[in-house]
Amino acid sequence: MNWISDAAVARLRAVGSLPDLSGTKYRVLEGVGRGGMGAVYLAEDTTLGRRVALKTLDLPDPTGELTARMLREAQILARLEHPGIVPVHDVGRLADGRVFYTMKFVRGDRLDRHLGKMSSPADRLRIFQKICDAVAFAHAHGVVHRDLKPENVMVGTFGEVLVMDWGVAKVLRDPAGRGEAMSDSPQRNVPATGEAPREDGSASEHTVVAPAPTAHGAVLGTPGYMAPEQARGEVENLDARADVFALGAILRFLLTGQAPGGRL
Repeated sequence: MNWISDAAVARLRAVGSLPDLSGTKYRVLEGVGRGGMGAVYLAEDTTLGRRVALKTLDLPDPTGELTARMLREAQILARLEHPGIVPVHDVGRLADGRVFYTMKFVRGDRLDRHLGKMSSPADRLRIFQKICDAVAFAHAHGVVHRDLKPENVMVGTFGEVLVMDWGVAKVLRDPAGRGEAMSDSPQRNVPATGEAPREDGSASEHTVVAPAPTAHGAVLGTPGYMAPEQARGEVENLDARADVFALGAILRFLLTGQAPGGRL
């Protein structure tokens, strides 16, 4: 009898878990990471010959709620055309019917890891200003991020700064000003155990407060970066001020090098 090594089994499992992109113009290269409701893969756009990040649902969706939320996330990103926000390229469906969207594949460091490379306070403040510019643009378009923290900011190879992970963003109004585009599902806060997976394949170094299984993406936050009303689960009261609170916590992190342990 021939035995298969654990490494070979792991590789087979990894290949078997890759999405079927037949019928699309994309070719999957490798898994990048997993978030609250989706998985992200590095893929190649065979028409344009470029690499993209492809996100698709990674959970059963009998009601279609998660599909609607993923499409909403793509629509939010598509309307936020700003140099500091990762752009969406395409939306479609896989052979098995699951929705997916592709976006720019960001090369660089997470802000929490990049901090040690910035010795000058002026350099850190320039990074912070770019974060604020992107968030202010989103607020001007009626969108609140709700999960701002250093782990959700990428610093690119050429110094570009991108605010990532808009999966739990709240839309306060649509472009025509008709009010809330999609309400949040009822939720309860459940402390996650261990490290929370991120969509870029890394793991958050903080304990994350995640939504209950029946309310994927309703609320996601990190202690120390959540405004008091967000930590209390008062979803109806959340607006741009929650992001301003998180920006203050990020500024403290940039200036001190220490993640906040609680409220400012």
